Amino acid sequence: MKNSLLFVLSASLILTFQEVVISRIAFPFANPSIFLIFVLSWAFLEKQWLAALQGFLAGIILDISPLSVGVIGHWAFVLAAVCYGVSELGVQLRASRRSPLTLTAVVTSGIFFTLIFFVISGALINSNQGYGFMQTVPGVVFWSLVFTPLISPVIIMVKRTVDGVGKTVE
Repeated sequence: MKNSLLFVLSASLILTFQEVVISRIAFPFANPSIFLIFVLSWAFLEKQWLAALQGFLAGIILDISPLSVGVIGHWAFVLAAVCYGVSELGVQLRASRRSPLTLTAVVTSGIFFTLIFFVISGALINSNQGYGFMQTVPGVVFWSLVFTPLISPVIIMVKRTVDGVGKTVE
């Protein structure tokens, strides 16, 4: 419970930072999604069922965000599913789970699949953001490759602190 509460507070702060600061900077291609980097990194280090719950909560936060696209519940569905999958991958790669290189590869792939899954599921529910949203995917994936190695050591450290000093994340 404490873990999920801290996650929701952190995710809310990061989304606020992204909307207030990051969205005002003119990045080439597309703006990076610090929020998705945080959510998927955290999911990679979490147990599967808790990662799915936290992905759902992060999706609800993103759904009610003023700058979000899509219908209410769409992001919650997508992030719950993707966070579960990323967490399962984290369990399979537990030997290198805290490696920033592994985290970068998994999070960047996870962001790509999250955005593609969002577009495909949006088409299925007749949401009209597909083509324009699809053009931003390469830029968001590129920026996740740039920012994830910089952010991941901090996320790993915070996650270890939340789990307890000396307690392993596996």
